[in-house]
Amino acid sequence: MVLVPMQIQSFFPSKPLSPYVQKYLIIKTEEGIENQILPNPHLVLSFQLSGSLQSTEFEHTYDLPRMGIAGFRKSARKISYTKKSSALLVLLTEIGAAKFFQEPISDFYEKTLSLELFIPKRFITEIEEKLFESTSDLKRISSIENFLLQNKKERNIEPIVSETLLRIKNANGNLKIKDLHRGLPSSLDSLEKKFKYSVGTTIKHYSNLLRIRSAISSYSNQMDLTELSYISGYFDQSHFNKDFKLYTGESPKTFFQHKQIW
Repeated sequence: MVLVPMQIQSFFPSKPLSPYVQKYLIIKTEEGIENQILPNPHLVLSFQLSGSLQSTEFEHTYDLPRMGIAGFRKSARKISYTKKSSALLVLLTEIGAAKFFQEPISDFYEKTLSLELFIPKRFITEIEEKLFESTSDLKRISSIENFLLQNKKERNIEPIVSETLLRIKNANGNLKIKDLHRGLPSSLDSLEKKFKYSVGTTIKHYSNLLRIRSAISSYSNQMDLTELSYISGYFDQSHFNKDFKLYTGESPKTFFQHKQIW
């Protein structure tokens, strides 16, 4: 019998939650594993189903909360799963977190915090019990969806923030701030504050995340790294290398020799 180091299953959200949830992941490992996580362009909710998980960032290791929210990061981190561990992750859309939390989403920047700090205790206790009692992954997903619907806030995202996100996405992050702001009915300073409050990070950081992600997905073995840097909007190879290493922890050459992302 061959043991797979990690099993990952993906599930898509129901229609009422699709504007706020990108997808669900259920991750399982029998033998335990250490997984490198690149910075995501969205926030993530995590629910530990069995075993325990730890995070290592900047040479500091700490236990992850049983139920938590992870904010934007500048650089990669490592998540360690003990033997017979499993977790359910909710990958939110860029505006998703603002629909489930009253706090400024920027408060979660570079942090992983327990949901117990933000969600009423009765909901926490209820979802813990339902996840423990569930006999299938589909039932766990259904329980999580009910939990999210119960905690959804009547909080609207300003259209200018949505428009800014769309422009950045369409350009894969390769867009100058002055061009991004052109034609929008707001001062740049006001736009920056609204974006950070609702999305959770600065326009520049979010754009850089998409640029590096786009570079990784665009790469092929036949492509020269200098060509990749130009395609990604960099006119200086050293600048590309610096940004790439900040987000992945490795140079482009080393990363593409042996890494894959999910």
